[in-house]
This record gives sequence, structure tokens and C-alpha cells, in this order.
Amino acid sequence: MTISEAKKLLISEKHYVLFRLPNEKTAHLVAANHIHAYDTIPSDWSQLRNSFVFAPFSTGKEQFLAIPSEKSHLIEIAGKPMKALEYLPTESTPTSEYRQAFKAFSSAIRSRRFQKLVLSRSCDIAIPTQDPIDLFEKAALAYPNAMVYLFHSPQTGHWLGVSPELLIAGDDIQLRTIALAGTLRNNGGTIPIENWGEKERLEQHIVADYIRDRIAGFGTCKDEWGPYSINAGHLSHLRTDFYFQVEEERRADFISAIHPTPAVCGLPKEESIAFIQQHEGYDRGYYAGFLGMVEDSSRMELYVNLRCMRFDEKSATLYAGGGILSTSDLTSEWMETEEKMNTLKRILFQ
Repeated sequence: MTISEAKKLLISEKHYVLFRLPNEKTAHLVAANHIHAYDTIPSDWSQLRNSFVFAPFSTGKEQFLAIPSEKSHLIEIAGKPMKALEYLPTESTPTSEYRQAFKAFSSAIRSRRFQKLVLSRSCDIAIPTQDPIDLFEKAALAYPNAMVYLFHSPQTGHWLGVSPELLIAGDDIQLRTIALAGTLRNNGGTIPIENWGEKERLEQHIVADYIRDRIAGFGTCKDEWGPYSINAGHLSHLRTDFYFQVEEERRADFISAIHPTPAVCGLPKEESIAFIQQHEGYDRGYYAGFLGMVEDSSRMELYVNLRCMRFDEKSATLYAGGGILSTSDLTSEWMETEEKMNTLKRILFQ
């Protein structure tokens, strides 16, 4: 099916998702006349068989959603990968709301209540009128190494994202996940591992330790590789890969235990969620949640919802965050969120 054919099909669909997995040449379309909604992450994932799931950062206001694969098609992504997108200027002055939140987060870190916290923000912008499916195709061509998606339902409206971060993937034989943390602008090249600073290395170390601990509590780690530097568009991150095994009947509990990771939340986890909701100043919604296809209770591929936005014909709300440690600097953290938001701004204004 071509993109043009997909547009015609989706005119009459209430609930649908288009997604392209990293380094794939073909996208997937899943659509249904109804959607399953849950107040919490389901403990029995057999009911999610052959569904695309869309989970919030923390269940509460927003529900865990699942689009059953009633209609499924492969979509051709036409065109060559886009050339390097034009650099966009950034706003170097933090808002008063961000300054206030940064002060609260930094104070909590210095008091040693938390080992790490992730401070995020949203930004509302006016955008040119564009077809959502055209935006998806542009994003897929611009970021071939990311998980790119376009999700729509009456409950959520349109969401678009280009995530570099795997939450969990695998089957009966082997599962895999990653620790991804630390951010630097790469200027088109790969950053040597020795060029990463102490703050970024510590961020990554905290996330990797957390994942090792969670795997040990539910299963067996078979292999670990990293940390190493990867590129995600104009930004780079530190990454460690984990290969492990968890019994099928424990996988839903493992996902609930690992999400949200310190890469998007903090440590200790439950206290960090409560602090974020109290002091961040807005509702994250589905930002920093997770999404992906569940084929059955043993085979799935789920990604963290990063580099994303909620949008309509005239406006978009972009989301971005960064890890706060005792060495964090206000201006540097603000600029990191600006660079992350530019990932999708470059698509919107290309």
C-alpha cells in the first residue's frame, strides 16, 4: 500500500497508528473501529495480543490504550532519506516556569532525597497546516534509525514521535533492552567515548544500574554490551545493551517494574513520579510513556515515547526533558530541551 492509499483508507478510521521500526524500509498500519482502554497497565498481556499499545508516563488522568489489529497493512515509504535538516535557532533564555522547576529539582537532588530526577517541559507553537500522514513520512525519511510513529484516537488526538529509546523487545528465546542517557550535540559525527563528560557518564551509569537490578529481580541477564556512543539525528547519547530472559508469565510485571526508567523519571522511582507530578508544572500525558506492537504475551517491541508532540491543524505541543544531577547547570539543561524539541521542529518547518 502506498502513502496515498493509506490516506484514503484512514479518512474513515477512528483509531489508527502508522509506525516504522528502526532501519526498516516499510511502515506498518494498524487500524480498528474501537480501542481498549485500561486505568492501569494490564497484568494479563494475553488480552493485548495483536495490538498496538500506547501507555502514559503514569496512569491517572490518561489511560493505557490498545488498538487491536483489526486492519493491518504494510506501507511503502517512498523517497530517499532526507539530507541533513536545516539548523534551527534555539531560545537561550529559560522561562520563569522552567527556572522555578529547575530550582525545586536541584534542591531535592542536593538534599540527597533523590539520586537522579528528570525535569521535562512542554512548548506550544503555531505550525503550518500539514497532512498528518505526510508528516509521518517526512519523519520516517529524516530519522531512519528511530522508531517513528503517528498515533490517532478521539481520546488522544494526533501524536507523532521519533524515539531512539527501546524499552523492551524480544520473544521466547531472548529479550533485550537498553540504558540510554546523556545527551550531546554531535555536529554530524560520532562522539568518541572518551569525549563524554562526567555528568553524562553518571546519568548513563544510574540508568544501567537500575536496569541490571530490575533484570536480576525478574530473570537472568545473558549479555551486556556498552556503554557506547550512538547518534539520534543531530544529538548523541550513551547506550548500553542488555540481553536477558524473563519467564512469559512475569513479563507484564517486569514491564510495570522497569517503566518509567531513570532515563525519563528518577530514583527512587515512585517518589520521583510523585515529585515530578507535584513540581514539574504540567501533565506529561503520553510523553515519556511507552508504545509499540504486542504480537502476543511473549513477543513484543516497545519504545519510550520521546522526541514527540501532540498536534492538530494549527498548533503543536512539543515535549522534552533532561536528567538533573548535583552538577546540572540551568542554561545547559534548558538548551538540551531546546535541541531535543528541534528534532520535530525541523520536520514541521522543513
